[in-house]
Amino acid sequence: MIYESSVGGAKSWAWGVSPSTGLADLSLDPALCQRALVTGKDAVTGADLTASSTPTLAQSQAVQAGMKEALLSGNLRGKPTLIVAGRSDALVPLNHSERAYMAFNRSVEGDKSQVSYIEVENAQHFDTFVPFSGFDTRFVPLHVYFNHAMDAMHAKLTQGTALPPSQVVRTTPRGGVPGLAPAITAANVPNFVATPAAGDRIEIGAGNVINLPN
Repeated sequence: MIYESSVGGAKSWAWGVSPSTGLADLSLDPALCQRALVTGKDAVTGADLTASSTPTLAQSQAVQAGMKEALLSGNLRGKPTLIVAGRSDALVPLNHSERAYMAFNRSVEGDKSQVSYIEVENAQHFDTFVPFSGFDTRFVPLHVYFNHAMDAMHAKLTQGTALPPSQVVRTTPRGGVPGLAPAITAANVPNFVATPAAGDRIEIGAGNVINLPN
């Protein structure tokens, strides 16, 4: 992201200097502008945007209309869906992404939902980090479960095989010395199963509350 109106010329947003403050403040001015576009109010004064404000009311209305066009309804219309996520994802917390969507979908579709949700222990957001020292001993790759998910969905669509039920997959990090972890084996990254153990099942309870195993 480039802040073209930064004091001193265009800079990356992380280094932007706001005209209103004269400070390297992570480009506060455009951040406030973005906030105003979303809310329709000046982010500093709280006043409603007008035809002559910056940004204008019309610009805010256009942004809000665009957001509504992209807003998800949670209604997958009974389509078979398999969601896979790493339990150690520190970039996109599961409570605010996959878990929330699963509960949202169930609240919309009810028993017609065909969503299965897989949480993989010791997997995180950046598989490219896994070979690095400190990551190699602690995390397993998530991409292998993407491949398993594609295989499961192919079997569902071509052979009618049921998708695996929602579950936690218990993996085993390679351990060892950082930077010199042992080679990964199938034992480290077991596949999800058709009949998970009771302590591994992810289920939807009353009020569309997700019951998650530890």
